Amino acid sequence: MTQWLVLAHRNVLRNGRRSLLLGGTIAVGALALLLFAAYIAASLEGLRESTIRGGLGHAQVTAVPPADGYTEQQLQYGLDADERARVEAVLARNDGVRRIAPRLQFSGLVSNGPRTLNFEAQGVDPLRERQAYGAFQLLAEGEPLRAGGEGRYQALIGKEMARRLGVKPGQSLTLMTTTVQGSVNAMDVDVAGIIATGVPERDLYTLQLPIETAQELLRTKKISSLSVLYQDTAGADALSASLAQRLGAKVRLARWQELAPLYPQVMALFRNQFIVFGAIIGLIVFLGVAAMTLATIYERSKEIGTLRAMGIPQAMVRRLFMFEGLLQGAFGALAGGVAAWLATVAINAAGIELAPPPGRNVGVPLHLLWLFQPSIVIMAMLPLVAMMAAWLTSRRIGRMPVKAILTSN
Repeated sequence: MTQWLVLAHRNVLRNGRRSLLLGGTIAVGALALLLFAAYIAASLEGLRESTIRGGLGHAQVTAVPPADGYTEQQLQYGLDADERARVEAVLARNDGVRRIAPRLQFSGLVSNGPRTLNFEAQGVDPLRERQAYGAFQLLAEGEPLRAGGEGRYQALIGKEMARRLGVKPGQSLTLMTTTVQGSVNAMDVDVAGIIATGVPERDLYTLQLPIETAQELLRTKKISSLSVLYQDTAGADALSASLAQRLGAKVRLARWQELAPLYPQVMALFRNQFIVFGAIIGLIVFLGVAAMTLATIYERSKEIGTLRAMGIPQAMVRRLFMFEGLLQGAFGALAGGVAAWLATVAINAAGIELAPPPGRNVGVPLHLLWLFQPSIVIMAMLPLVAMMAAWLTSRRIGRMPVKAILTSN
């Protein structure tokens, strides 16, 4: 085996121009595949982390909802104070839990007098919210909610809502909603700051205020859910399963994948795109190696005839061409891998910003994530494709008469 590899290596070096051309083709294919894989990995990681740390959390604990999901009034199936305290105590005892943030979600109308809009509000604990998700909350103007009595009647509103209502930080708004008993209640709040999520539709309805204020407006002590942030995303599923058993059947722990159905859909889309793109690159490499091997066979017919005349079996001659394809594929894949890694470092350092995706008004920075194991798998697959192409193409050797080859001019 070693002597055939040495001989194949010499043949590759002997046909330097052809080997360089074929290796370059394989290198370009490896470069394209690795950069595309790095882009997909970075996109999925960015979407995952922005979803989790943008306020959703790794999991959310709620009361068990009805089978049909129908509720007759707001917070009909919310967590009361006793159940909230029990759940928080169970979560706090687990070292894998990093932050716990209570949430109270409700809807209603917001008005500045002349204009009235719908809102989707979140009552939050200002201190816990900043500790858990503050790094991902971008304020266009103003300041964040203050904890305690100072920020009791303050609110954050979306950028588009502020534009349509014509309000700025420091001005007042009136909130109106139905209480948990079904009556109507209203409250005046001051605008502390303006949130810019980058999604205009979300900025139109977003409103955030202290959870005590929201409870006062709804006339309740309940909350909608507890958002839980873990120490590590890698073990989130296992930790969620363990916590669900400890919390019991009185509450429901929903994983972040269940709360963000868009992520699995995007992951499936990227996976299908990579399969199609990888198949195209693999086909290009296969055809390139096959064409080059076929041309080599005809150019080296005298050499092949001599080997056959010396009693070397056809299978061993084909093995020589197979090893040549393997070496050319390995050299090309290695060169493409090095080029892809350098390109990844250069692109990340360049700070390139892409155009805003559909539904957003903020550009997205171009970032690539180099994953070692998937990159090794890709680089290992291309030499195998090249070896297969050389092996299948070298079947032509069996149809070449040895005597005719040796006696031809």
